[in-house]
Amino acid sequence: MRKLTVFGAFLLIVLPCSAVFAGDLVGEWKAVEGKNYGAISGAPGHSVRPSGQHFSTAIPWVLKITSQKNGGFHGEWCSPKGCEPLVGVIRKDGSLLMVDEDSTFYGTMYGDEMEVCVTEPGKSSRVSACNMMKKVTK
Repeated sequence: MRKLTVFGAFLLIVLPCSAVFAGDLVGEWKAVEGKNYGAISGAPGHSVRPSGQHFSTAIPWVLKITSQKNGGFHGEWCSPKGCEPLVGVIRKDGSLLMVDEDSTFYGTMYGDEMEVCVTEPGKSSRVSACNMMKKVTK
């Protein structure tokens, strides 16, 4: 009985903490103000800042997940200047892998927030940054 109680308590704590276990990532995930960090050099895409060396700032990124089937999903990664098509997969450990036309994204769920980290290598620009995202509820 004690093992059953401990297992039940574990499920009550762990399952609500991850949207991945809920299975529904579809919707808009917006960057949480003040919860971003990273480094950028050159003139990255989306034309959101001038060329040079920068640290990540509060760009209002939006991850729009438009469809999901089993562990795969489709969507868009959007800045205020425009969106790029994106595809992704939910890994067995619950983490997320995503790609758009020029970037690779890694996602991890923390309760009702998703940490989305992006890497973008290149000769004229490079990006390595993370943003905490929160699903917009309607």
